[in-house]
Amino acid sequence: MRFAAFLALVLSALFDTVCFAGEKPIQRIAFGSCIHQEDPQPIWGPIVATKPDLFLFIGDNIYHDVHRSKEAKGWTIRDKYKLQADVPGYRKLNKLCPILGTWDDHDYGVNDAGAENPDKKDYQEAFLDFFGIAKDSPRRKQAGIYYSQMFGPPEQRVQVILLDTRYFRSPLNKKAKSIPNIGPYLPNNDPKTTMLGETQWKWFAEQLQVPAKLRVIASSIQVVPEDHGWEKWMNFPHERERLFKVIRDSKAAGVVFVSGDRHLAELSMMDSGIGYPLYDLTSSGLTMAFKKWRTQEPNRHRVATMNYGNNFGLITIDWDKKDPVVSLQIRDEEGDTILQQKIPLSVLQPGKLKIKSAVPAPPATLNGKLLNADLVTTWMGKEATLEMTVQSTGSSKKSEMVFLNSTVDRGPDNFTVVLNKKGLGETTPAVAQKRFVGKRIRVTGTLSTFREQAQIIVSDPKRIETVME
Repeated sequence: MRFAAFLALVLSALFDTVCFAGEKPIQRIAFGSCIHQEDPQPIWGPIVATKPDLFLFIGDNIYHDVHRSKEAKGWTIRDKYKLQADVPGYRKLNKLCPILGTWDDHDYGVNDAGAENPDKKDYQEAFLDFFGIAKDSPRRKQAGIYYSQMFGPPEQRVQVILLDTRYFRSPLNKKAKSIPNIGPYLPNNDPKTTMLGETQWKWFAEQLQVPAKLRVIASSIQVVPEDHGWEKWMNFPHERERLFKVIRDSKAAGVVFVSGDRHLAELSMMDSGIGYPLYDLTSSGLTMAFKKWRTQEPNRHRVATMNYGNNFGLITIDWDKKDPVVSLQIRDEEGDTILQQKIPLSVLQPGKLKIKSAVPAPPATLNGKLLNADLVTTWMGKEATLEMTVQSTGSSKKSEMVFLNSTVDRGPDNFTVVLNKKGLGETTPAVAQKRFVGKRIRVTGTLSTFREQAQIIVSDPKRIETVME
């Protein structure tokens, strides 16, 4: 056996879900999520007009658990896929370029569902049939629909990784009462819980070892945003940090996330500790976006937003420039560009950011339990022990008090430790702020509120203990 053939065989065995789609550079990747098969779908016209080389369906590609007509109530999931497949605009796109996909909860069959869905094997078969996956494909034998594919020649290679955030996911941690515009879920810190399952985690780490210049990772739910209480990776903080760690340890360059689910469009960015800025471009939905203006969801990492109106995402790569430029775009139903971020590919390289502490802070706790609104209500007016990382600070107008905050934007979930005038003593606010910012502290005191936000007022600075630098 020749060496080249032997090497190809080894690589095929190691990366069994990676395939290459020719040597032509890929320059335009369109994507979208949240489309109801019974809705009018004029958005396919503007998508086709961009002449994409590839389209990614990243979840809620049909709505199996939400019906529009009386007739639809008796339809199977295959009937609904056929209805979507027969839409003229979608058929035109399907002839123009390859279409890859992953699923979210509504094409997975149950709202916000995870591993507990009893019909997931049948729905996986219907999903693979819709996307035209061959009957003898290895994807027919694996549990879950995760998949990876390469496009373009080596020096212009784009890797597309499609994650399955449903098939293996552990149950969500639900609040006793959902807060309007915030959502019903709390982070679940149980280390036994999972987002991807061990088999998919191992597969994902292997994909990052395959050489590529740009890696577009599709997650049906948001990766970077962490402040709202709907579905997102931050509902499992240890799994989100594992995601960042796998990327960091692989030294993989060029990672960009695309996501859906939220019925809005936005671009988020953070330093996740991988050594370069991590962008998450959310496009949702193709027909199911919020139709009217509404208050923005909290998102400390938001760069830009299109808070209402149907939309699709577009990633363009200008390979002709000496330093290729990646453009992350959101376009509306008319095809107009609503937001855009241009990023030189050289920026998406390990070592570009050199910040000492880029790892997301562990969540705040009260008496050893994860801090949440219900817990604060229970302990209001009583003495309790708070542990939190000081994310931001402030001081009163007369510099008589210093505020140590658990969030950057002091949103509705913020908890404040107030160091009053007596507690400050001879220490200036500037010195006190410098002392605590970025530190994890533990303080015991009586819970109270100010302008509907929880706080502990401290008169003795010795009661604030630094537990982590």
